[in-house]
Amino acid sequence: MVLHLERDRRGRRRVAEIHVLEQDRYGLVVTVPAAVWSPGGFVRERGWPRLERLCARGGGAL
Repeated sequence: MVLHLERDRRGRRRVAEIHVLEQDRYGLVVTVPAAVWSPGGFVRERGWPRLERLCARGGGAL
């Protein structure tokens, strides 16, 4: 999992995006968005199912 942090106007950090790692068709590791912050809260993205599986297994390799 990769966390993207950003600062708000007051200088406080918050999580802006959560990405998971996957291999592309060439075997290279890429990040895939799993959740992205929006004004209404986090929005699930393409990597959400993988993030759920990783969390259920305690983060171990699948």
